[in-house]
Amino acid sequence: MFWSDIFYNFDFLMKGLLITLELASVSIIGSLIIGVILGVFRYSRLFPLNIIATAFIELIRSIPLILFIVFVHFGLLPAILGSPASFFQSSCIALTIFTSAYVAEIIRGGLKSIEMGNIDAAKSLGLNYFQRLAYIILPLAITRMMPALVSQFISLIKDTSLASTIGLIELTRSGEIIYERTYHELEILLFIAFIYFIICYSLSFLSRNLESKSCYPIECRELTPIN
Repeated sequence: MFWSDIFYNFDFLMKGLLITLELASVSIIGSLIIGVILGVFRYSRLFPLNIIATAFIELIRSIPLILFIVFVHFGLLPAILGSPASFFQSSCIALTIFTSAYVAEIIRGGLKSIEMGNIDAAKSLGLNYFQRLAYIILPLAITRMMPALVSQFISLIKDTSLASTIGLIELTRSGEIIYERTYHELEILLFIAFIYFIICYSLSFLSRNLESKSCYPIECRELTPIN
């Protein structure tokens, strides 16, 4: 039967899916935290933090992800820890660091998109730099950054499949193991592609709903027709 391989190996595929979701969740949270910090540093004029953030972002973005995962697992972590890390730990660290560089650029772009009029108004209220950043600039930039952030995190979810290069048995690798044994590639690949589609489309759909409900007063004013 055409779908029998999926039925008999469903538990194995679900274990791979669970690892994929855990890897994606940890990497998304970690990269968002680090990316916000790096993005704020690069946006600011705080020397030398802006220089360090810029150098880090440009360095990471110039390296292919698959090479970076291999480097972290076989080179960086053994040199730091003195012994190899687990496949999952190495994948989490590599994906988090790599994605944080792209998130930082999204954050910086969102911060720079805020009009000077809003910043000048905050200055006139006596807010210092960090208060303006926390209460005015960041909240206004959130809705503008949301589509780009979601797009980046969707890419991260798909990029978790590259962790199989160092031996992590996530969703894609679990499918490869099955069809290498059964020689029924089509049904396994279609099933895996369908799972990725459901995850990524659900995240995109959730983002659109959140974006429509998180309209700030200044942003909404631009969308409200004048009678």
